[in-house]
Amino acid sequence: MGISGSKKVISHGLKHCTLWKADRSPPCRAVMMALDALNLSITEVDVNMDKGEHRGPELAVYNPLQTLPIFKDRELILNDSHAITSYLAARYCNSGKFLPKDPGGRAIIDQLMHYDSSILYPRFRAAAYPILYQNCKYVMPQQVCAIECAYRDLECMLVGRTWLGGSWPTLGDITIAATLSTLNVMVPVDPQRYPRLSSWLYRMSEEIYYITANKKGLGEFSRRLGELLEVNKRVTC
Repeated sequence: MGISGSKKVISHGLKHCTLWKADRSPPCRAVMMALDALNLSITEVDVNMDKGEHRGPELAVYNPLQTLPIFKDRELILNDSHAITSYLAARYCNSGKFLPKDPGGRAIIDQLMHYDSSILYPRFRAAAYPILYQNCKYVMPQQVCAIECAYRDLECMLVGRTWLGGSWPTLGDITIAATLSTLNVMVPVDPQRYPRLSSWLYRMSEEIYYITANKKGLGEFSRRLGELLEVNKRVTC
């Protein structure tokens, strides 16, 4: 997966696993980055969300919520990116590097994932969906303010830390990076106002799994948004 020829050789091929995904989706890219970080290769199926393929009867059997990603490992089916990445790390990676084995370390990663699922991603969705699907031509001022508040949260979380999840990047960093890099397209992270967050995002952008599994889909999202947005109508708070 990712960009062909630009990453390390995959050491674990899981032919019994399938991922249905759309590259421009942040949750899908979180799973894709986790797979590359964990050195796992699985069967991938691209789904065209613009054509409503994720709502088709075949995928509805796997996910009644009609969202992506969808992950299948033999008889197990998971539909939430946070659950998928945690499962992959716990089931197929013994090192504990990306998902610590000790309860305290694991709780920190869970906390970051809950922040993404309850705060960061909903703010992305509230800002992006009106543009993508409702003919809105700019990021609404209230959404800009909500995103800026999240940036302030993350800036505070990084006090005294290089990475959000600990001494090195973890699944928590990967999850936040997928959403934050996409938010950054709509409401840029100002390095003057958020120096720690800006530096963290830059460091994440240099990780090989970010390059192989996030960069392409992020570019697709940026191009799509550029076709729809009226630039220079953003505000800050």
